[in-house]
Amino acid sequence: MYKVVVDYVPSQADNEVVREGLIKCYEAQFGQRDKQFSIFLKSDSGKVFGGLQAFMDTESLYIDVLWVEENLRKQGYGAKLLGAAEREAIENGCLFSQVDTWDFQAEEFYLKNGYERIGELKNYWHGHSKLFLRKKLNS
Repeated sequence: MYKVVVDYVPSQADNEVVREGLIKCYEAQFGQRDKQFSIFLKSDSGKVFGGLQAFMDTESLYIDVLWVEENLRKQGYGAKLLGAAEREAIENGCLFSQVDTWDFQAEEFYLKNGYERIGELKNYWHGHSKLFLRKKLNS
């Protein structure tokens, strides 16, 4: 007997079972596991002030999270993190980089860094639109 359980404080192990199950389905279809990696903006003492988390498959980089401490924004650190991720993707044979953001967030940042809007879900959440952007990477 199985039951559906709502858990507002799930264990990391339970979450990992679900993620790994989905990844195995992808591997059965595509034959290769996504590479997951992070890039950090750190002080000399090692404190994290920003970072990027992403996945790569055989042809695309998927940027999951890009964040820079508020007082360090507009100083080029976001572009440096993004550029480092794109270089990693090119070295691993990726042809494209993809990201999604909100209409109130970082669209202008990505457009300035060579991305183009390829889709929009209007009124996706609290009246805001979810934007999808893509960039062809130069190899």
